[in-house]
Amino acid sequence: MEHLAVRQVLWKTHQPPRSFAAHIVLRTQMFSALILISTNIATPPEAVVRTLAALVPAAIEGVVRDVMMCAPSSTPDLARICDHAGCDFIVGEPGAPLGDALVRLKEQRVFVLRAGRVPEHGYLGEIADFVAYGGEGSALMRDAPHNFMTRILPALAPVSAFIAPREVLATARVDDVDALARSLKSPRALKSRMMRG
Repeated sequence: MEHLAVRQVLWKTHQPPRSFAAHIVLRTQMFSALILISTNIATPPEAVVRTLAALVPAAIEGVVRDVMMCAPSSTPDLARICDHAGCDFIVGEPGAPLGDALVRLKEQRVFVLRAGRVPEHGYLGEIADFVAYGGEGSALMRDAPHNFMTRILPALAPVSAFIAPREVLATARVDDVDALARSLKSPRALKSRMMRG
């Protein structure tokens, strides 16, 4: 039953691409996805499943080629979720070279997400625009405003996802997504927000 429940959550979220043009752009620019589980934020298994489910439309459209999850330690729940979803699982202690995970990814662009966060509807179309006009740079997605300060100043919301060339991350260390994003040079801030899963 758990196996079926995971697959139902993963596959019921398919959404069509925003436009035919976006579909063409995305199909020519594939990504690898890397989901990071932080040691500082408690992430229940159900939230991890929702993060994986958010990638299903991109996988169906041929945008995301492969998915890997990186956690500071292994648990039966995480291993079972990854097995059911068909994604790779790697244990990466905080401070360990991120390159150990990157070498197993198949694409040169990496979509890094914080486990437990879900990109809002329409993010694929915005990513298509970035790929078409953003060159080889990086782009980030912040959390949706969740308190008074981030409603007044949305740029203060933490980064929960970003896109970057794999070589840019090759010398990075396993860390929180927000900390990794601070190492990017002049990333573009996307309008799409990350929601709590």
